[in-house]
Amino acid sequence: MPSDRFEIHLSLKKLLIGLLLTLVPLCAVGLYTITRAGQDMRATIGTHFKTIAGTTASEISMFFNDRVIAVATLAAEPTIADAVTEANRRWVGVTPASIEAHILKMEKEWNTPAVDAYVSQMLTSRAGRLLTRWRETDRRYLRITLTDAQGAAIAATHKTMDYYQADEDFWQAIYAEGRGAVHMTDILYDDVTKSYYIGLGVPVMEAGTNRFIGAIDALIEVSTIFPLIHRFEVGETMRGALVKSDGTIIYTPGVSLAAKLRSEEFESLREVLDSAAGRQRGYLTTRLRSGNDVLVGYADPGLAASYPNLDWMMMLIQDSRHAFSATRGVMRLMWFSIAVAVVMMTFLAVFFSLHRRPDYTDLRMEEETPKPVSSQ
Repeated sequence: MPSDRFEIHLSLKKLLIGLLLTLVPLCAVGLYTITRAGQDMRATIGTHFKTIAGTTASEISMFFNDRVIAVATLAAEPTIADAVTEANRRWVGVTPASIEAHILKMEKEWNTPAVDAYVSQMLTSRAGRLLTRWRETDRRYLRITLTDAQGAAIAATHKTMDYYQADEDFWQAIYAEGRGAVHMTDILYDDVTKSYYIGLGVPVMEAGTNRFIGAIDALIEVSTIFPLIHRFEVGETMRGALVKSDGTIIYTPGVSLAAKLRSEEFESLREVLDSAAGRQRGYLTTRLRSGNDVLVGYADPGLAASYPNLDWMMMLIQDSRHAFSATRGVMRLMWFSIAVAVVMMTFLAVFFSLHRRPDYTDLRMEEETPKPVSSQ
């Protein structure tokens, strides 16, 4: 009776060759896939860091641009223009020598009771009251000063340190040789008020002629942007950092400008930032002196083009082992699968080499074969 079983007979050698031809390409493809997948996943995470840093940099830029618009609006107020125009009339027909003598006299008496009446008038004039109301409406404005075309203080929210402002670099930057320009100082720290601020200067231009007739200088509290950076302290080793172009830390959780420390992460970015491609990439994995590998996402707020003193960089930093932790499980599983395939292939090769079928000699054939008779 014929057998109903369907049987396939393969030699062990052919089976081993077939397995090798199957597993070796699969392992090669797997290794390539793992490498590309790891690179792509790390690039995706790096891009996320770049995007987050860029969003925060845009918010910082918006903060300063909004302050510029606000102070420019103040400079265009009719009360401000009238105060400056009236103050400039006193210099009409006066010789430069007489102007200089008046300024020197006021400077000499500025910290004496001799100028109390002028200071009172400066603080309580229409322009002075407007500046005070502006400051009280938004406490980020620490002090606001209005000067005329000569650089003399004519209205303010406070008694200024000096009567004459035109001998200061910041005032000359606002004056801009008569053209008028918006100017921002570098970020500064006030030990008395424990506040971080910048000086923002906006020219007062004459309506119709666009001629420089005065300047507004406002000291603006900037620590209100620090919560934008502090909010990233959410995961293990993750933090934001705002630094100057020389690497000085403006703010990062636990470190402020007063500490005068430099960012080690930013030092690693210097070479990258020297190229347009490096700036556009927006992230970098680098090793610190401590031996830790960190992922740094970075973005330029874009303020330096208009305000060179604000050449800052926003960074989002995290240890690589935490930044890429989401990929490690997947990568380990993939490596484990490849390792299992290699082990199986090796086991089969060893097994088949140790259990090869030996070649047997048929003894019955030897017995039946007649032996030749020797002749004597």
